[in-house]
Formats: sequence, structure tokens, C-alpha cells
Amino acid sequence: MCSSDLTTVTTVRPVTADGQPAAGWTVKKLSGSVTCDGSSLAAVDDGIASCYPTAYSLRACYPSSNHTTLCVRDVADHRLFRVRYTGAFPSDVTAPADPSPLKLVLDDGEKCLLRVGGAWGSPPAHPNWLGHYSCTDGSVYAPASSETGVDVSEPVWTVKVWNSEADTITKHAVERAVFAGAQS
Repeated sequence: MCSSDLTTVTTVRPVTADGQPAAGWTVKKLSGSVTCDGSSLAAVDDGIASCYPTAYSLRACYPSSNHTTLCVRDVADHRLFRVRYTGAFPSDVTAPADPSPLKLVLDDGEKCLLRVGGAWGSPPAHPNWLGHYSCTDGSVYAPASSETGVDVSEPVWTVKVWNSEADTITKHAVERAVFAGAQS
């Protein structure tokens, strides 16, 4: 059960307006390079991009200095990843109308991170469902018609977690949802 009557929604703002790490955030440099295009699914503000390849697991990327971007994987460790980008960083990306949280904390303490690409199967009982989040013990799945995989129709948001080993689907309340924002 959710310990409150509504889901706690927070927004992290890990990068300053001039492209530097915000206070409390550390940086790790990644080798290689990425291509950035389109908006991050987790963005609540404009200017936050998606960068590829998906193997880097970069959920929200911000323009920085020297042709690099600072990106978030998991907000829990307050670490940004600096990587060079090819081409131009998209200057006109707008936040999606219905963003997906970067991270969810569920009523049983399970933590779930927004999906970044990859090939995922579907629950046998629901072959048309899509995976939206990878969790500590399972994955959040929803019908293909769901933009985010999170049911936000009630004050306490809910998700359905498929445990592929047990082939069970359980409904969970979302205690906390974290989005990516920009500093002005």
C-alpha cells in the first residue's frame, strides 16, 4: 500500500543553465560518442534530449561545453555522464506533453528505471503489451496504447509489474516519480 494519499512527484535539475553540473552532482566521463536527437521522454522542460546508442542508458541529456553532453542514468546516485556528441546538439527539442518519469519507487520499495531501447519480450498473457521500466524484480508493462506505462488517473499512480520468471503480473502503487527538468 502507498503510505500517502498521493504519489510524490519530484523534478531533478542536475545541470545548470550554462551546462555545468548542479551542486551535489558528480561527473563521470564516458568514452566514445553519441548522437542526440529528439526530446527525452522524461523531460518536463524544453532543451533536454535523447542520445544514442541506447547501450549507454542515457535517459536525459543536457548540452554542455566542448561538444559534450551531460546525461542522467539513475537519479539516485547524483551522477552525470559526460560524453562527446556527433553533429549538433538539438536546440529545438520540446518536452513531451505526457512525460515518463526517469525513475519510479513502488509501494514495495522496488525501484524502476525508464526503458532506454533494447529488445523486450511481452507477457504471454498480454502479447501486445510493451515494457516501459526495468525494475529491481521485474518490469513495468502496459498496453501498447499507454504512452508512459503509468496510470495517472488517480492521485496515487499505479503500474503493472511483470515478473517473467514467475510469469506473474502485479499492480503496484507508485510512491514516488522523478522527472528531468532544466534550470533557468
